[in-house]
Amino acid sequence: FKVCLVTALWFIFRYLNYAIHNSYAHYRRLLLKPGTDLNLTLARNVTAILVWGLYIITSMLLLEVPWSGISLVTAGLATGLGFAMQNLIENFFYGISLMTGRLHVGDYIECDGIQGKVESITYQSTQIVTMDGCVIAFLNSTLFSKNFKNMTRNHRYELVKLPIGVAYGTDVAEVRRLLVEALTPVCRERNADGQCVTNVDEVPVKVSFVDFGESSVDLAVIVWMLVEEKIALSARLRETIYNTLNANGIEIPFPQRDIHMTAQPG
Repeated sequence: FKVCLVTALWFIFRYLNYAIHNSYAHYRRLLLKPGTDLNLTLARNVTAILVWGLYIITSMLLLEVPWSGISLVTAGLATGLGFAMQNLIENFFYGISLMTGRLHVGDYIECDGIQGKVESITYQSTQIVTMDGCVIAFLNSTLFSKNFKNMTRNHRYELVKLPIGVAYGTDVAEVRRLLVEALTPVCRERNADGQCVTNVDEVPVKVSFVDFGESSVDLAVIVWMLVEEKIALSARLRETIYNTLNANGIEIPFPQRDIHMTAQPG
């Protein structure tokens, strides 16, 4: 009778596992926006562990396994699950910390030298789409250990410095004037959404004297630009800088060295 009862309970717990999982999935779908992917991997695993763990303990009690044996098995299972789920639990709590406001879907972040847009945040990993269209998933614990940078937490702008060099003897003030006049209209253009691609009204285009280089006077064009427009706008600004300097006869030097050769007597 007890063996038959344990066998019957197997079907009951199997249905219980199925019911709990689907009830939770239905509840999560009600909270999500239409078309959003639902990740239930963690919930499915946790539900299975709890339900089947309870089934094993119940079966041992029905079969009158000695309490010492139950305690030994329970302790062994708890220890094994603790070691096996160490990283899982760590990522779970880090995921909760991220979801509470430190990170949002749509933010642009940088981690381990990789920049991209956050596509989804789950209890185990954060998935981003890089600037070149690749999809990369970072474990939540990795984001914390690598000290990721959220580039859109306060605003969506990033300060970008474009290095340039002009020949020695060039009037730096004249170069600065020409570049500011040429780059300001480009930076004031608006994208398809009607949003200004750089905050030039508050922080205009600046040209700073950086250093005395080996072959050139090193300058830098400093511009605030939207993170998502960085690649396209940087390319347009570099092209405008090159055309402006060429049109005004300002030399853009390249690295060169003078070699002196001395003939040895005899």
